[in-house]
Amino acid sequence: MWDLNRAERKALGASLVLVGVSLVARTLLVPEPGRVDGLEAIDPTTDLEGIEGEVVAALTREQRAQTPLADGEQIDVNRAPADELRRLPGVGPSLAAALIEERERAPFRRTADLERVPGVGEVTARRLAPYLRFEPGAPRPAAAPVASVSTGCPPGGARIDLNRASRAQLESLSGIGPALAARIIADRSENGPFETPEAVTRVRGIGARSFARFRDRVCTGVR
Repeated sequence: MWDLNRAERKALGASLVLVGVSLVARTLLVPEPGRVDGLEAIDPTTDLEGIEGEVVAALTREQRAQTPLADGEQIDVNRAPADELRRLPGVGPSLAAALIEERERAPFRRTADLERVPGVGEVTARRLAPYLRFEPGAPRPAAAPVASVSTGCPPGGARIDLNRASRAQLESLSGIGPALAARIIADRSENGPFETPEAVTRVRGIGARSFARFRDRVCTGVR
């Protein structure tokens, strides 16, 4: 029997579950409609290869998140993606997403700035300090004058602005969970605002099919 630690057992269990789901989906899509009860509810155009690719990518990111820091290794808290932030001691998915959301508002410049993040107090900030480096965030493109640029978002907040939405607002979109919400926020922080709603597909894990699920609920305003 393999001698696995707790993190490795969790990763292996997650792998088996995801592979099982993929196999079940493939099995259900093979028979002709009518031979399996409820098959008509399954989209026959589902991209199984794309799903499998996302599963592999998710497992790779999870493996990276479980990789301990090497001696002397530090994480750039202003640029690191969620899976890198999770390598910090005591940082899980929720805290990683909260760090990304807060640095979107203003870069962290010193250890004390981490206390702006809900759930991070002085003790936690000091514990993380040896593992962090504080490099300024990527410069954002200058916003065009408001008078000459349309925001692209209808008045009244009928749609969610991908360039301003909080993590909670992004998670309300179909198919967007905590990890993808954090990735959207990190992408717009590092690469600048989304010029069009379709531009969100540049975010890893969001393809054309995923975008189609929430296309009618989003817009892109001026930053």
